[in-house]
Amino acid sequence: MAESSTNSLPLQDRVAIVTGASRGIGRAIALHLASLGAKVLINYASNSAEAHSVAAQINTPSALRPLTFQADISHPDQVKSLFDAAESAFNSPVHIFVNSAAVLDPKYPTLADTTLEDFDRTFSVNARGAFLCCREAANR
Repeated sequence: MAESSTNSLPLQDRVAIVTGASRGIGRAIALHLASLGAKVLINYASNSAEAHSVAAQINTPSALRPLTFQADISHPDQVKSLFDAAESAFNSPVHIFVNSAAVLDPKYPTLADTTLEDFDRTFSVNARGAFLCCREAANR
């Protein structure tokens, strides 16, 4: 008979990077991965207070200490630093990558009212950033 998996921490010793982990869906994913035993790097672009708040929620006696790391994922050098930081801090390769970082214009402009600068920033993070992170993960 096959041995059943009853491990309460199925991601123990796994390293996870979650981009956009300081808020929203990324935050929820980071908290959930940590609850399953993963060592989590919480990536944020600008709000360190929110990222540290997520880390504080993970810092319980039974959880592994998370790492917060600021990086703009639309820049290749910062993406490389993001992965290097996770590997260095946790002394392990990255096993799980979740791309949750995104830019959304809170004004919700119509296409006719969207500036080229707003489009470029949105595309840079939402498409280019996702590509850069996935490429870096694939090259590790």
